[in-house]
Amino acid sequence: MLVTRGLRGLVVLCLLAACARPARMSISEQEPAPAPPPISAWPGTLASAVRAANLGRYADADSILAKHARDHAGSAEGIEADYWRALYRLDPFNTAASPREALAALDTYINAGSSSARYEEARILRRVLESLDSSRTQLGVARAAAESRDRARDDEIRKLGDELEKTMAELDRIRRRLAQKPNE
Repeated sequence: MLVTRGLRGLVVLCLLAACARPARMSISEQEPAPAPPPISAWPGTLASAVRAANLGRYADADSILAKHARDHAGSAEGIEADYWRALYRLDPFNTAASPREALAALDTYINAGSSSARYEEARILRRVLESLDSSRTQLGVARAAAESRDRARDDEIRKLGDELEKTMAELDRIRRRLAQKPNE
């Protein structure tokens, strides 16, 4: 019976200890609350670049994105800025950019690695741009060949015209000489 009372007392004591409120820690003993994540500048930066591009100010859009890429180099947002720079260089309305510049910007984005948000899209865009650039180069070669043929044809026509004029002049001279002989 003595053991049972002691055991019962121990159980009650454990229950009381378990139900008791823990003492409040002072502020200095508490762990600091985690700092809220910093507010990202990327949405505002992208909005400014889009606005500039929509107004046809592609150089301004590129400048905004380039600054963000420099300021956030290596971060996902900095890499994303490189992607948008490539897109604006691909835009057909951007007459100041060349396909080579767009390829270089896509390469910068792709070289950041396959963990980039739009890595596969960038690779596809690069292949499309290479194909377009190749077609554009072939078209330029074909135009140059056609212009060369046209110049050669025009030169040949001019030479034939000159020869025809000389021949006609010679025929006129012969006709005049022949016309003078019967009267003699």
